[in-house]
Amino acid sequence: MPAAETVHQIAVPVPLRKSFDYLGPGNLLPGVRVVVPFGPRRLTGVVLSTGPANTGHRLRPIIRVLDSEPVLDSWILRLLLWAAEYHHHPVGEVLAAGLPVKLRSGEAAAEPRGIRIYRASPDPAAEALDALSGAPAQQRLHRALSREGWHTWPELTEASGCGRHVLRALLKRGLAETRVRLPQITPLPDVEAIRLNPEQEQAANHIVESLGTFRTCLLQGITGSGKTEVYLVAAREAIARGSQVLFLVPEISLTPQLIARVRGYLGDNVRCLHSGMSAQERYETWWLARAGRISAVLGTRSAIFTPLQNPGLIVVDEEHDQSYKQQDGFRYHARNLAIKLASLKDIPVVLGSATPSLESLHNAREGRHRFLQLSERFGAATVPEIRVIDSGIHPPRNGLTDPLLQAIGRRLDRGEQTIIYVNRRGYAPVVHCYQCGWQAACNHCSARLVYHRDSARFRCHLCGHKEPAGAHCPQCAATLFLGGAGTQRLEQALYGRFPGARLCRLDRDEAGTAEKLHSRLERIREGTVDIVIGTQLITKGHDFPRVTLVGVVNADQGLFSVDFRGSEFLLQELLQVAGRSGRARTAGEVFIQTAHPKHPCIMKLLDHDYMGFADTELDERRLAGYPPFAHLALFRAEAREAGDALSVLERVRRSGEQILRQEEIEGVEILPPVPSPVERRAGRYRLQLMVRSRHRGPLHRLLGMLSVRMESGRSGKSVRWSLDVDPMEMV
Repeated sequence: MPAAETVHQIAVPVPLRKSFDYLGPGNLLPGVRVVVPFGPRRLTGVVLSTGPANTGHRLRPIIRVLDSEPVLDSWILRLLLWAAEYHHHPVGEVLAAGLPVKLRSGEAAAEPRGIRIYRASPDPAAEALDALSGAPAQQRLHRALSREGWHTWPELTEASGCGRHVLRALLKRGLAETRVRLPQITPLPDVEAIRLNPEQEQAANHIVESLGTFRTCLLQGITGSGKTEVYLVAAREAIARGSQVLFLVPEISLTPQLIARVRGYLGDNVRCLHSGMSAQERYETWWLARAGRISAVLGTRSAIFTPLQNPGLIVVDEEHDQSYKQQDGFRYHARNLAIKLASLKDIPVVLGSATPSLESLHNAREGRHRFLQLSERFGAATVPEIRVIDSGIHPPRNGLTDPLLQAIGRRLDRGEQTIIYVNRRGYAPVVHCYQCGWQAACNHCSARLVYHRDSARFRCHLCGHKEPAGAHCPQCAATLFLGGAGTQRLEQALYGRFPGARLCRLDRDEAGTAEKLHSRLERIREGTVDIVIGTQLITKGHDFPRVTLVGVVNADQGLFSVDFRGSEFLLQELLQVAGRSGRARTAGEVFIQTAHPKHPCIMKLLDHDYMGFADTELDERRLAGYPPFAHLALFRAEAREAGDALSVLERVRRSGEQILRQEEIEGVEILPPVPSPVERRAGRYRLQLMVRSRHRGPLHRLLGMLSVRMESGRSGKSVRWSLDVDPMEMV
């Protein structure tokens, strides 16, 4: 071996839980990218460590070194290595998840050539302005451009929801102008200080006092209590001290309204990171954060991997939200990684929610998190009154009961807004024949087809299958019964009852693009909408001052869930959507339609008593041996034939039990494989096997050996298996 070459351990993005040895120059540091041969392919890997020559094996050389210095700094590399070990996931795939797409593909980690910025033309032609009257998208973008200063394209698309074609039209008409700007840190804006109430001030002071030390703060504040104001006050102080701030929010909470509030108080050095951005835009934000050129990053789940040069504070808003858990591939939880990152950098992390996860509440009660509480709504707003409508006494017609319809009518008379919430898209979720019993079911999934009236099609909401919808049964020709109510049916019923009302539907069918969503949100805020019919798109991140009534059409979907977290998820969802009502001076009401008005979950909802629900639920989980009093892992297998998936999980069970005996590991329970609650999806049968232990150490000792053994064995190309540590969903 040449004297100048050294053995390096390289993480390669392949589904194997190990690194690989290659020969290369002796001066490579951990975190540097290299191109290596892997079979017939060339892959971009990351240097993990350097070791002595292994004279017993013939090693292949590194083809090319891509970086002169590490692109993964030491602390972000430590975080990713910890995550790979904790989740027992291939280290190369984990490190790839921590890099922008451009760097994963081997492109140079070069400084962006400057950022193109835009503003409204200061002297536009009158006829060009007049032409905007017939172009609502151009109007929205022009309003965003007309705000003071210059704006980047991500800022403009976040504020307006418009595509680049709209911008090109404004530039062509002379209504916008552009130039290139090199990014630089600018001072905090001179703005009026946020006036906090005593509870907010106490919470903000505690977070500020924690700057420079590791501490996890759980901020539990009812909806509308002003958690965002607390975040902003603490973040501004962290930035004033020379640090950077990372804000994590669920995808549906990252609204133009939130972005404008954060930038208004913290300045233009706030950048966003989310799935709607291009690879170049995401890379620019990554580079600027790493270079210390921006003061804060506001992003969704994957923003946890942003390599801030000098992080000082992490905020995880709506920390209970399920979207923080990656559900395929590298199944990490951004909240948990945020806590680990804060411990590595010795900084505070704030977990905020009106309805905290039971795991976080338990950690607070055990003293691992500091508990901070906001029990009153911010400003003059009051908590809405919640009323239950027993659907056994008031049968709904087309999904709506008379008391709810009467309440909507009163709001229309007063010029106030109403939100009607149902977590079902389409027109009718049940299509049934009373004559022969036929049901519209997906041929590829264990799911019913949903009738979509707009397109006259039956659709599967699991795999996306579509087929033409007929009015008659394909078996006996009888007229089909359309049961249940989705957003389309509610929209039709409300149009029929209130023909003069202005309606807006918010679901993925109607507002599936950022431009359509932002357009509808702007109409709601401007007061040009009377009734909003929506799914989860309207539950978080929105502040509509004119909304004084929220109607929940079907509150029973999660009451009898097979998932042990079903009641927790349901109450969180209902309290979040209820919190959209009465957020200004006018008192709000919430009407809940249910067939089970005496269910404990509904009773706690009536009293806004999430903490009382948490006490009862935690006692039940303690007795049943479920998180947070136990730790879970879920092996999943899927295949075209159910028997193939079952045989793989049986091998998991046998191998696991053998390891437990041989290694004398105690306190770990391996349950038999069972079909998943949704047994078939996209033509593949899905089965799962749970491993449970009251102690994390023995569980991970088993998982480490078992995952390697399964990887080295043969499961066949027809079977896909995965390991989910700390699963959030059991379906």
